[in-house]
This record gives sequence, structure tokens and C-alpha cells, in this order.
Amino acid sequence: MAQSTTDTQRPAAPGSGTRLLSLLREFATSLDHWPDAVYQLSEPELGEVVGTMLRIGLRAENVAALATADALTRGTVANSTATGAPAWVARQATGVDPAVVRRVGSVGIECADPRNTLMTDALATGSATVPVAAVAVREVPRIGRQLPTVDRDELMGRYLSLSAYGPRALRELSTRIRGQYAPEQLVRDEEVQQECESVRWYGLPGGLTRFEADLSTGNAAIVKHALQALSAPAPAAPDAETGAPERDTRTPAKRRADALVRLVDTAAGILDGTAPRPVGEFGGTAKILVTMDYNTLYEGLQKAGRLGQNGPNEGGSAPTYLPGIGRTTDGDHLDAGTLRRLACDADLIPAVLGGESEPLDVGRARRLFTGGLRTAIIHRDQHCTFPGCDRPPDWCDAHHVVPWWAGGETTLTNAALLCARHHTIVHRHLLSATVTPTGVTWDLTAGLMPTRLGRHPAA
Repeated sequence: MAQSTTDTQRPAAPGSGTRLLSLLREFATSLDHWPDAVYQLSEPELGEVVGTMLRIGLRAENVAALATADALTRGTVANSTATGAPAWVARQATGVDPAVVRRVGSVGIECADPRNTLMTDALATGSATVPVAAVAVREVPRIGRQLPTVDRDELMGRYLSLSAYGPRALRELSTRIRGQYAPEQLVRDEEVQQECESVRWYGLPGGLTRFEADLSTGNAAIVKHALQALSAPAPAAPDAETGAPERDTRTPAKRRADALVRLVDTAAGILDGTAPRPVGEFGGTAKILVTMDYNTLYEGLQKAGRLGQNGPNEGGSAPTYLPGIGRTTDGDHLDAGTLRRLACDADLIPAVLGGESEPLDVGRARRLFTGGLRTAIIHRDQHCTFPGCDRPPDWCDAHHVVPWWAGGETTLTNAALLCARHHTIVHRHLLSATVTPTGVTWDLTAGLMPTRLGRHPAA
């Protein structure tokens, strides 16, 4: 009999397998009774059930993948009539989502490979999850072909260490790694994507027209950001009886459609000379904001004549070009070449946040967070800062943590991004927060927000 993958791990006490299998069967049976019992639980207990059940699901996938690996090394899968590990898993889990079956099977295959001890150990200890391992299995070979000198286990470890952040963070990690070690590949990818771009439309039954667009990563980021910025829910006029604003009943898809038409209509008016160039809120919210290393941008702008030959270090040598990537406030990662191209086309303002040209601390001189100060808040917070919320910054207000009426100043250290819903909740429950240069931490204890001048939150 082939060696089991568990032979390399610390063995459990004798009889543990049989005992745990009995408990598993009992637990599986008990799940059938849960739907009829949840109404008996308190609100905190309902939250506990939801969180625990979902965590059990992730941990259960880990065990299923490790069991699949064991079945492979024992020859159980080979001796069956299944065509491979995913098909064997599907037979054991009739009715389970095929996507789950495929990733458990594929990760099980990798865990059966002696080279993947790092992944096997991470799944066994729970420091990684099967969804994340599945992305790592797909991305590591792809990155490895482009970076043949990078250690495979080092790459795998970097992916698995991000298990708490989900599969999207791992896909972004691929871009960051290539931006660090192979920036020329990212530039080539963007150029190839741009050559393949297309827009087409055709009629649908009922008179609607469907538009389809295939855009490069860089151009898609610009379009997505503009639509995101202009598709925030917009309350209608206040109700005549209650005086409260009517909730925006449009679906997210309808709001994005309205934003697209608004963008095109405005641009067409400018090109035809029938409408003035927009200023103020419209012109500002749709402009993409990217965070990147200065040296990554510098060389391209200098060659394009947007900077002097010596730049800010006048009389000295130019900064060394550093390859890399930039991150938009919507979470898209763009290569250095695309960012330099965008910067050359844009009305770039060569100012550093917090520099003398635009102070970030305006104290009591101004009530609203605008201009560079709001940009700095967006750069720090990225999205709504309320726990568990990820509404984009263009949907958020800049909230005074210590209210203006209670003496709060308009400063970066007294600001926090909040979406409309959580802004209302914060004021309803008088919540307060701690603001640092790196982020905002909310205290959900009601009543801590100052309500009048001179009163500060309780210690």
C-alpha cells in the first residue's frame, strides 16, 4: 500500500479516526434540525451560528482536500472507476456545487505531491483555505515561468499567507510580484490587451440594445472608476408628509447605466461645443486616483517633457527608475507603463500630499473636507471605514469624528470615510473612533460621540 500523506504528520491518538467519524455523522444529522430551531436563538446567538457554520464550511473543505490527497496516495482513486480526483470527489459529494468539487479535487492532487508539503501543512493547521490554495496552485506555476530564479516555496508561501484576505488578494499579488520582478511583462500584457480591445452592440427583443466592451486592464480601470463614482445612490426629493428623503430605488445596474449615459452625454456636449466643460463635483469625482511610488512615475514623465531634466532634485542626479505598479481607490492594480501613459495625458499636478502648497490641516478655518485633504483621506481609508463595509470612496462622506459643532477640527486626524448608511448609524448611536495616520478604528459602544462643545468621549 502506498504511503499516506498523513504519515509525515503528527499521528492522532489510537481510535481517533473512528471516534471523529462517528461525531461527523452525528453533526451531519444534526444539521437537518437546525432550520426549525434557529427561531429559538437570541440575536447574538444567530450571529454566532452564521459565523461558526461558515467557518466550519471552510475548515471542512480543508479536511476534504487532505482526505482526497490520502485517497490518491493510497491508490483509492486509481482503483476506482472515476476518471480522476475531481470525479472521485463528485461521487462522494452528490449535489455539492461543482465549483467546490473541482477545487477540492485539484487541491487534493497538489497535496498528494511531496513537493507541496508547505501547502499540506497550511491546510492541516488551518492557516490557509482551499479556495486560496486553489488560486495559489493556478498562479504559482504561471508566475514561476516568468520568474525562473524565484524559489517556488517562497512564492507559494506568499500566496498562502494571504488566506485571510481571500482569492482576489491572491490574484492581485500576482500583479504585484510581476510588477516587482518582471515589469516589462506587465507592460507587454497591457499592450497586447489594447490591441484586442473591442466595443460592439446589438438589439434585444423588446427594443433594448446591449453593449459589450472588451477593454485592457488600464482602460477598464478608468471606465469602471468613472461609472462607480457617478452611480452612488441618490435620494429623491423629500416626502411631502414626513420630510424624509425618498430612498433611491434604482438597482445598482440601473445606476451604472444612468452614469454611463450621463458621461457620454456630457462628453458629447463638450465635443460639440453645446455644453460647457463640467466643473466642481462632476468633474472631480470621475477622475481616477492612483497611489504609486514616485520613482516609478518619474522617468516616463521626464522623457515626455512633463518634468525638468533634474526634477525636484535640481542640480542633482535623477532618481533611479524603479519598476512597480500602482493601486486605484477601486482596488485595481495597474502597471508602471500604463500609469506613466495616463499621467502624461492628464493634467498632472506635481504636488506632494501634505506639502507646503496644500496643507492638510485647516483647523477651524473650513468645515468641509475638500481638495487635497479629501484626497489624503481617500488615500488612507480606501473605502467606508465602518467595520465590514467596503463601499467605495466616491460613495462616502468625510465624517468629523469629533463633530464640528462640538469643536472638532477639519483635519486628517479627525476624519473618516463613511457611506450614507453608516454615517447615519454613527450619528444615531453617537459612535466614536480612533484615527491614526494608517487608518480608522471604530468603537461600537453607543454614546461616545461628543454632543456639545467641550464634551469629549468617555475614557
